Amino acid sequence: MSIKNYWSQFKAAPADNLMTMQNQRPIWVVMVGAAAFLILSAILYFQLFLAMDPCELCVYIRFSQCCIVIAGLIILIDPKNNILKFLGILLAWYAIIQGWMWSYELMKIHDAAHMVVDETMDFFAAAGDAAGSACSTDPRFPLNLPLDEWLPFEFAPTGGCGEDDWTLLGMNMAHYCMIAYTVFMVCLAPLTFGWVRSLIKK
Repeated sequence: MSIKNYWSQFKAAPADNLMTMQNQRPIWVVMVGAAAFLILSAILYFQLFLAMDPCELCVYIRFSQCCIVIAGLIILIDPKNNILKFLGILLAWYAIIQGWMWSYELMKIHDAAHMVVDETMDFFAAAGDAAGSACSTDPRFPLNLPLDEWLPFEFAPTGGCGEDDWTLLGMNMAHYCMIAYTVFMVCLAPLTFGWVRSLIKK
């Protein structure tokens, strides 16, 4: 089936197609693959190739992306199992919302740090509430998981928040993370709707 034909069928009955789609594996494979791509990009490109050490918020964001992968894998066990679907979707929403919030916090710190450099402004005034909430070398993961001890290369913060100068098209990593999480939200929302609708129609 061509993309054009598929889109025509989807437009004819979007709600029914969402119900069908969320019960199939391919869409969840895409979610897992997208989150895994973000994790590997951070580790292989930024951390290894560019030698950019992750900060505390960076490892939190990485943790949230791992949660998205785990959520997708839970659903992939059996996409038609409502218990697994509930656990997976719940974890995915938690990870996406929390990841977006961490990314926003990092963006404020990054922007404030660079304003201090560029305009000699006060960092704490520019960063607001985010100024005193990050950049510890002793991270506190949810459920007190000692991920920095289990997997130090991936989850031990060794850099400072907002120190990097990497940008692409005028945006830094925090901006792109916020965009990525927003895309996850936009994609997961209709799938969640399709699943809830399938429960109501039973």
